[in-house]
Amino acid sequence: MLVILSIFTLLIKRFIFSLLIVTLLSGCESLKFRNLGKSGVTTGVAYVIGGTIPAIGVLTAAMAYDEIIPDAPDVGEIESKEQAFAYVAEQGFIYGLYAFIVFLLFTNIITPYFAKKNGYNKAKAKYKGNEDG
Repeated sequence: MLVILSIFTLLIKRFIFSLLIVTLLSGCESLKFRNLGKSGVTTGVAYVIGGTIPAIGVLTAAMAYDEIIPDAPDVGEIESKEQAFAYVAEQGFIYGLYAFIVFLLFTNIITPYFAKKNGYNKAKAKYKGNEDG
């Protein structure tokens, strides 16, 4: 079983490495690293929730969208005050979203893990006869 798991892990690493090389060497917009990550995550979620056919539909739609719709403008392409305000507002929203995700990560995953670990260590010490923790 361990041999099969290590072979599977090696195949996944090779696949990810190959995918990264193709992404970096390709000129296709849907194979850029940012778009590929977004498409891969949404396709994975669609596969887990709905199965193969919804995943293929999501992947096709995401790749078509990345090819048709251009990316957001760079700072150098901003020409008016309205564009500058929209750019700053969008960046503020994105950074706020990142901060909220980090907050959720800490409050829902990291803090409970360490609290559980600390409680386990105290209980273990209690039953071993060490009350000081």
